[in-house]
Amino acid sequence: MILCDIGNTHFHFNKEGRLFDEKECSLKKEKIYFISVNDKKTKELLKKNPNSIDLAKHINFNTSYEGLGIDRIMACKSIEDGVVIDAGSAITIDIMVSGIHLGGYILPGLKAINDSYKKISEKLDYNFISQIDTKILPSNTIEAISYGGIGMVISMIEKASKNQKIYFTGGDGVYLSRFFDNSIYIKDLVFRGMKQTIKENDL
Repeated sequence: MILCDIGNTHFHFNKEGRLFDEKECSLKKEKIYFISVNDKKTKELLKKNPNSIDLAKHINFNTSYEGLGIDRIMACKSIEDGVVIDAGSAITIDIMVSGIHLGGYILPGLKAINDSYKKISEKLDYNFISQIDTKILPSNTIEAISYGGIGMVISMIEKASKNQKIYFTGGDGVYLSRFFDNSIYIKDLVFRGMKQTIKENDL
């Protein structure tokens, strides 16, 4: 079975359990189960693999949230209770209770937050340092922007979680999960939701 999560910049594949990313789709003439947030890349996939199945057309998910992205749905689908965080180019935070999606919100990703500082001033053109302690007040500029940018995201996650289990996925998920004792990182969380959808619909 081949699964594909088409994001804003990459094709994310799960081919028989092997996970890999590509900027251009290299697979041809294969049946692929996919979700997508990128129309252009969807057309590229379907041109090479016309028999592929769009799982967004087979979704069953309990939420009152209007316009919830298919990637967020799949990340949440296999979680009964807890906070689901997909930390990529954007950071999405969603709350699941008894299999019901209560709502959520979206933050800029860490890179986008970092890049925003240099737009304010050239003097703030630093890359975040990864080792920060949000309990200690910064004493220099690079610590200050790291504390402010990363700390803002951590605070929003703390506000959402309220000691619930936190499930991280996405490129920055491993890093952010280190700030929370009640967290777990699941690299293939979106693919787990896709597999569940395939099973539910006998596809």
